[in-house]
Amino acid sequence: MRVPSLHTRIECRPIPTEDRKPACRRVCLAYREMRQAGARDQEAHEAAVVAVQEVLPLSWKEVSAEAVNAIAYATKYHSEWFWRGVSG
Repeated sequence: MRVPSLHTRIECRPIPTEDRKPACRRVCLAYREMRQAGARDQEAHEAAVVAVQEVLPLSWKEVSAEAVNAIAYATKYHSEWFWRGVSG
């Protein structure tokens, strides 16, 4: 199974909807924590997907897209916070 890269172009919602905010927060925290620990993009993405699957009953492909969208939003609007403590 091919796993989409975070660099794959997926339309990002401008602002997460209220029902998606808890999942968005989980994605960002999981991804950021993994990257701070030295994980590469793919490992961090997989951790973010698992975090979303815990709160949204969606397929892996849909959850992966949610993770990509949440990270894209966070890196665009909260970049300083998101990347703080992440090296390389």
